[in-house]
Amino acid sequence: MFIVFGIYFAWFWSKGQTLAMKTWHIKVVDTHGRAITQGRALFRYALSWLWFLPPLAAGAAFHLSGVEIGVITLGWIAIWALLSRFHAQRQFPHDALAGTRLVHHETPARPRKPLFKRS
Repeated sequence: MFIVFGIYFAWFWSKGQTLAMKTWHIKVVDTHGRAITQGRALFRYALSWLWFLPPLAAGAAFHLSGVEIGVITLGWIAIWALLSRFHAQRQFPHDALAGTRLVHHETPARPRKPLFKRS
């Protein structure tokens, strides 16, 4: 699944948006506002898994149960999200390390064709 998700995210991020990002009107770009390459998208994907490494390491080191690892994971995600508030551009740590950022993006409205022609 790790590889399947990696392909999905790398493909859509290199195009600018995943399906969910279109709904939220956000887009991933590089530090200069350009679309990211597939290589940078894969790097961003790999770095985004840093969210899970400390809880998994703690679980293995201290032989924690699944519930305990889940609680630690949720706490670590909250800390990870709070760290973005202290960044100068309010970026998540994996975005800062990957040289990417999320920006607001509105798709221009297309003119609609009338349903019926008026005579």
